[in-house]
Amino acid sequence: MRPSALTPRRRKAVLAAALVVCLGLGVRLWRSLDGTLVVRAPSHVLLDRHGAFLGELSAPDGALGYWPLPAALPDKLVRATLETEDRRFREHPGIAPSSIARAVWQNLSSGHVVSGASTIAMQVARLQHPRARTLWAKAREAAEALLLVDRHGHDLVLRQYLTLAPYGERVHGAARASQLYFGKPVEDLSWLQATFLAALPQQPVKMSPWTKDGLARAMARTRRILATLEARGVIDAETHRQALVSELGLVKRPERPEAAMHALLAAAPLARRTGAPTIVRTSIDLELQRDAQRQVELTLRRLRGQGAGNAAALVVSPATGEVLAYVGSAGYFEAQDKGAIDYLAARRSPGSALKPFLYALALQDGRLSLATPVPDVPTEFPTALGAWVPENMTHTFLGPMLAREALGNSRNLPALHVLQQVGVDRALEFFGRGGVRRISSDPGEYGLTLALGSLPVTARELAVLYSALANHGVPRPLTFLPVEAVTAAEPLLHPDAADAILHVLADPEARRPGFPPGGPLDFDTPVAIKTGTSQGHRDAWAVAVSHQLLVVGWVGNADWQKMNGVSGAMGAAPLVHQLFERVNAPASVITSPQGWSAVEICPLSGRRPGPLCPHHRTEYFAKGTEPLEACPFHQAVPIDVRTGLRASAACDARYVSRRPLLDLPPEYGSWARAQHLDVAPPGESPLCPSGPPPAPALAITEPRSRTRYLFDPSTPREFSTVRLSARVTPATEDITWLVDGRPVGQVGWPHELRVSLAPGPHEVRAAFSHHAVLSAPVTVVVED
Repeated sequence: MRPSALTPRRRKAVLAAALVVCLGLGVRLWRSLDGTLVVRAPSHVLLDRHGAFLGELSAPDGALGYWPLPAALPDKLVRATLETEDRRFREHPGIAPSSIARAVWQNLSSGHVVSGASTIAMQVARLQHPRARTLWAKAREAAEALLLVDRHGHDLVLRQYLTLAPYGERVHGAARASQLYFGKPVEDLSWLQATFLAALPQQPVKMSPWTKDGLARAMARTRRILATLEARGVIDAETHRQALVSELGLVKRPERPEAAMHALLAAAPLARRTGAPTIVRTSIDLELQRDAQRQVELTLRRLRGQGAGNAAALVVSPATGEVLAYVGSAGYFEAQDKGAIDYLAARRSPGSALKPFLYALALQDGRLSLATPVPDVPTEFPTALGAWVPENMTHTFLGPMLAREALGNSRNLPALHVLQQVGVDRALEFFGRGGVRRISSDPGEYGLTLALGSLPVTARELAVLYSALANHGVPRPLTFLPVEAVTAAEPLLHPDAADAILHVLADPEARRPGFPPGGPLDFDTPVAIKTGTSQGHRDAWAVAVSHQLLVVGWVGNADWQKMNGVSGAMGAAPLVHQLFERVNAPASVITSPQGWSAVEICPLSGRRPGPLCPHHRTEYFAKGTEPLEACPFHQAVPIDVRTGLRASAACDARYVSRRPLLDLPPEYGSWARAQHLDVAPPGESPLCPSGPPPAPALAITEPRSRTRYLFDPSTPREFSTVRLSARVTPATEDITWLVDGRPVGQVGWPHELRVSLAPGPHEVRAAFSHHAVLSAPVTVVVED
């Protein structure tokens, strides 16, 4: 039997069950609500130092905007928005019951959401927590809207809407939209502009102001809203008329300069720091940035045929540390060249670029003056793997070099001698204080090769180090913000040491003969410049600096592939030269350290010129360090004309002739003879009476036993030779050199020979050609 209706008891049971279900759903809904006003991290617009647009760093969710609004919400925008989105906003608790009822009926009838009836509070709930468009989601939005208004009030909810609402072009929030479309703060909008913005959130994509159709749709809706505002008495007829005839004032879409991409990313951490303004004026000069980008591109085009894969340049104000141009690669979007890599932040071998600071430390510590002779001759340096015999880049040697010329010519051997005096530990501690990061705690990892580039650095770190030379010893950390006033900082070097090294690097004559005149290292005004080339020509560096400007240039490959002979001088120096001269900086003045005295010296010995010194030049000395003695190198040496050796004081005057000769320390003898210089012989004539003749003696002085030779595979084989040298008594005797028991050459004084050895172990001995005397054996190993 089919019942015609529910009994009263069954109705109560069904009603009770429905209430329980509704209560359960209500509890579940309430527990899931979030009544907080979400704070979104804003995007940041970056401008150059003159106000030109560089780019915008999006918010974490990829959007632009979320900018804070002024304390007092702009009245025009508020009225236009309320009229557009929620006319009775201040009259309801967050939802409009009549609109909700109509929407529920339409949605239930269709089975899905077709009408939202969304109030501003409901839109805030959805903007804070985007959800799929379902009936349950709409219910949550409505409940959350009630909670938001109840907890925070209408004014804060409206402010939240104007901060989060979409205005097209990925922009959220009226403050950013006002700047983007009209280039003005939101409080300065006209009625037409405020109404235009109020129209956008309903269809932000279809009403894009920068498309013809989108602008037409937006203007049509704007005119309808203005008419409604007049009809409801919000504005009068004259205001309506003025709005319709006024200019919209739409600005051009800001275009991010492609040249500024690396600069934008490098400045990003600064812009995203807590409390940073939404519009950040940086230290970058966009015109200079574009010029630097062009020069980097031209440099790469010039060197690509020699294996260069990329280049980079950094322009800095050394007095403040402000970054004026930051070109991290020749093209950020050039994937083939790995252009997205910021090579200014990449850690690379600096080659010789750190040498000036080794000389500065030695100068500061009193270990040398600018006129101290430093040997540029073949030298064995002991290492854990055996003796190391380094070469200069040119495979030549220049003998005794004063510190000024040794640094100016960037010679390797003198730099190694200087580092040996300074100490690797001391140098690493200095570079650490100067801002170089990732230095190994084990100095042995670098050894003396620290002078030649074994400590990787970044271009940014190099710029900070060289800023200390420009600022009398005080380094300036790099900043992407304009600096109003320079603050005091801890010095890295003594002012005299910094000024002296800067003076050397700006001295064109100090670079001769290594760098001929007229090249990219010579400027019309005093500019200090230093180059660096890493082993195998993998990196080419140049740093140019004055008191007003600092430029760092780099050329190389992302994968450390060798370039074909691209050095710092021919690869990176033209780049920094071009950039330096293009900057309209005041004429540079680089002087010797204050209070130092100018003294005439012999350019070979560094002492005061003697009567036989053929050349003089001026050098600068700190007070109390001026040389007092005359040059010991250019001397009138007594020679026994019978033997050509030195004559002792007891020698018969009839056989003695005083000749102007170079009387060099023993370590320079081989070099001087190779240069065909008139050198004083080391030994005394056996014909001069000085006691009984010495017994024949023979000892190998070079190489030392257990020496290991590691030759650069890129060095031509004719230069990969081993020097053999012996101390022979009497010096007039000839000797025969033996390698692995086989004679390789017979020589007289100075008893030296250079031989090419195959990879592997070898035994070296020397024997008198006319006496049965054999030297002790010396074993060496040539690494393959």
